[in-house]
Amino acid sequence: METVEHKNWGGKRRGQGRPKGSQTASKSKTGYNTGRIVISCLESEVEEIKKLAAASGKSVSRFIIDSILN
Repeated sequence: METVEHKNWGGKRRGQGRPKGSQTASKSKTGYNTGRIVISCLESEVEEIKKLAAASGKSVSRFIIDSILN
């Protein structure tokens, strides 16, 4: 079998890959390790959750976490 060299294939290319500092699971400004959970729901449920969170003076994330864990 004949070996063929392809000088343009593979290897490191300038400007490719994830930009520095774009890691999602890093420490936030508060110092907590952060994570992400995605859920699916109806648009009407989204609006209701947003209203309940605003009424309790919390962000949507904090409202959901407190509602589930407490």
